[in-house]
Amino acid sequence: MDILLGNSDNRLIQALTERWWPTTHTFLFPCVEIGVTPLNFTMLTSLSIDRYLTQVPYDDAWCVLSNAWQLLPNIDFSHIKSGNVSISHLRTYLTIAADREDNITIARAFILFMMGYVWFQTASDTVPLGYLAAVADLDDAAQYDWGSAILASLYHGLDTAVTTGGAIIGFSQLLEYWFYEYCGVGHPIFKEYVKFSAYPRLRAWGIKT
Repeated sequence: MDILLGNSDNRLIQALTERWWPTTHTFLFPCVEIGVTPLNFTMLTSLSIDRYLTQVPYDDAWCVLSNAWQLLPNIDFSHIKSGNVSISHLRTYLTIAADREDNITIARAFILFMMGYVWFQTASDTVPLGYLAAVADLDDAAQYDWGSAILASLYHGLDTAVTTGGAIIGFSQLLEYWFYEYCGVGHPIFKEYVKFSAYPRLRAWGIKT
């Protein structure tokens, strides 16, 4: 998935959130009612919905430091707050300076990073350690229904933002790509040379040169 995380159009995301209707999970515009469908999600991300029967697991036992240390060997108390690990700590496993020979640990840290920073994003820049259950066995991780979990999290984030007035959580950046694909407005970061052939559709987005 090729997505430039710094290209978030917060004003567009906020405008879309204001038109979200929690009871139907759709956006209400003056001329149309439309939502992010499972097909939309799969075309944008290539993550399927309901292809796999196993839900993304979560287990609070991984919030215990001695357990978390088994999968994240550099973690200590300073990296944990209320059972969550900081995104900044997960970044350390992904830097060039890190031990590149431990591919399994790097893969686990990368998936956790994506969960906390993109897919299940929160305002706290952390990810619950309970999600280590999803990366304990990487062979099993490939068989989880990631698409349904991520899309449901986005729906929940929009519902919560509308009903409480708080910040939107979840994969909110997906909204700007979805909006531009449907409405063709702006295209500020579009790769014209793969405009029609890109799959997933997120591959068509990048900084113009």
